[in-house]
Amino acid sequence: MKRRTAIKLITVSISSLIETIYYSEDRYMLGSTVKNHYDWILLYWMPYDNNLSRFGQPIIQMLSKGVKNDKVLVVVQSDFSGAAQVSRSIISQGKVDTQYLETADSSSAEVLSEYLTWAQSQFQARRWAIVFLGHSGTLMEISPDEHPTSPSISEIRWMNLQKINQVIFDFNRSVKGNLELLFFQNCNKGNIEVHHIFQNTAKYTLSSQLQLGAPNYYYEQLLSHLSDYPDIDGSQLAKKIMDCEQPDMYHSLTLTNNHYFRYLPEKVNVVIDSILQANIAPVKVFISSILGPEVNFYNNNAVVVYHSSGETFVDFANFLQKLTQLSGASPSACNDLLLFLNNFILQRVQQHGELLDSRIRHKYKDLSGLGLFLPRNRQKLEKYLYLSVYSDLKLVDLFNAVVFETKKN
Repeated sequence: MKRRTAIKLITVSISSLIETIYYSEDRYMLGSTVKNHYDWILLYWMPYDNNLSRFGQPIIQMLSKGVKNDKVLVVVQSDFSGAAQVSRSIISQGKVDTQYLETADSSSAEVLSEYLTWAQSQFQARRWAIVFLGHSGTLMEISPDEHPTSPSISEIRWMNLQKINQVIFDFNRSVKGNLELLFFQNCNKGNIEVHHIFQNTAKYTLSSQLQLGAPNYYYEQLLSHLSDYPDIDGSQLAKKIMDCEQPDMYHSLTLTNNHYFRYLPEKVNVVIDSILQANIAPVKVFISSILGPEVNFYNNNAVVVYHSSGETFVDFANFLQKLTQLSGASPSACNDLLLFLNNFILQRVQQHGELLDSRIRHKYKDLSGLGLFLPRNRQKLEKYLYLSVYSDLKLVDLFNAVVFETKKN
């Protein structure tokens, strides 16, 4: 923010009087300088200035019902259709305080940064979690704002995951590494590229490999449990979200332990090398068949191809397993990778969701939990070459050998 901005506070508790907040880029004040201390603080980012707007207040109500003691705090920064300002709801036991910010842009990494900096300046917690709500776009897009400058001006802007990673990394450093969980409550973010980005940002990441429903219903039960059991860690919190969610709100949910991503290159690159050193001719034919213009879905011996926002994805583990088989490479490296994924990186993959139509649900039964972006041509890959996954894993070598030489674009 370039100038000091007044934020008016509205308190739903009549007995509580809260003074006006003033904030600037480098100063945040909320009456007393003494920070309240909590066992857990959950920070929600709700950019619902789109067709999800109607779910916003019901979600806030469910969250407010779940906070049962003064050791758990929930904050929701939200944006709704027709609203001229982004709002910030501070949910504590028996009370919801709402602030209105002088910005309408819920797609801005800078606004997210101010939110997280404000939270760190006002509160202390043993453990933190950050939850992103909203739609998903292409590989690096989440949470669109359809009116980022004014309710009367339509202009869709998306958040970029690479940009917000740095914001959250800085926040985690400011809270001494106590960011336990990142939950991308967005469709199609359970892929290797996204989880790889945030490996050094939070201890655990929760996401969905395919679609998610809305508004979701885990909120009240989760927070009630957290009020009773405040000593759980990020993994246990994520598993409780999985346990509390209604089956019709998801197809699958994936939880990763981000500590083990540092060991992934040595596992994956051996597999890729073994494929490229074997017979890649059958692999090229296979890739050509699944990238053909008439293919909308492909499932052949546990290889699942699916699409999101015009981009093609395959299941990460099953894709490498299939390529190993087709090339005639020794399966030992691939088997070692699968064991590593299942025993270390993947904390839980929950696949009994009922969101997808029962007539097609069986097609996705072989998902391992993490997808992989499969570029149809070099131009689509070049769009994402800045991602750390491409410098750590030999995916570019693999694509160059079996994708781009197969399809000339």
